[in-house]
Amino acid sequence: MNDRVTEDFSTTTSAGLWRGTSRADRDGARRERLLEAALELYGTLGFRGTSIQALCQESGVSSRSFYELFPARGASSSQEALSAQEALLEQLYIVLNAEIGEALATLTIPTSSSLLDATIHIVATALMPMLSDERKARVLEVEAVGVNESLEARRRETMRMLAAAVDAAFERVQSVFDLHGSESSLRPDDGGLTSLIIVGGITEALVQRVHTPAPERTSTTVFLTRIAEVAMRAHGVSPNSGA
Repeated sequence: MNDRVTEDFSTTTSAGLWRGTSRADRDGARRERLLEAALELYGTLGFRGTSIQALCQESGVSSRSFYELFPARGASSSQEALSAQEALLEQLYIVLNAEIGEALATLTIPTSSSLLDATIHIVATALMPMLSDERKARVLEVEAVGVNESLEARRRETMRMLAAAVDAAFERVQSVFDLHGSESSLRPDDGGLTSLIIVGGITEALVQRVHTPAPERTSTTVFLTRIAEVAMRAHGVSPNSGA
């Protein structure tokens, strides 16, 4: 183990302070380092190809602290068993999705843009965290799939959340471009089904892109534009509308 791991076993004061930091602060820093290590290793080697030893080495956190911060969970009548690594993956999944959710929640539509450009802006807001750092795309859309029922339930919940965020974003587009009451409504009255289908399709498109060698991919701009055009057509709007 490296020096950072050794630090976890140093003697602390009776007040729980070590070098002026509290146990809570140290645990918070260790948790962040483990999440960063998980993003790096799960996002490159894969979840199943990563050991706890590798995570501890990458993060500089001892295995004892790892298990304290991400304890395994035994099976009960209402919950399935969850390993320590699965607990870490689930927390990383939550953190990465929160980044996307926050970006969509604070989205603003440029008033000077065309309808297509506004739609591309929405798509880019949701996807750029994963397009600019493909480790995030791999963790969210590949490594987190099929690990356990707890994470699958969270993935389904996330899909519904993202579909609702897409609905809200297109509602703002309607307001900006004054499309309410027009034949080309950007928000069909289907209980969110259209947006849910769009989110699912975008997820698969992203997975296909991650698995395509970089030289064979379209540019990021073309990729985002094509997704935006598909989303507009799914809402019954021509990509040339509002140009």
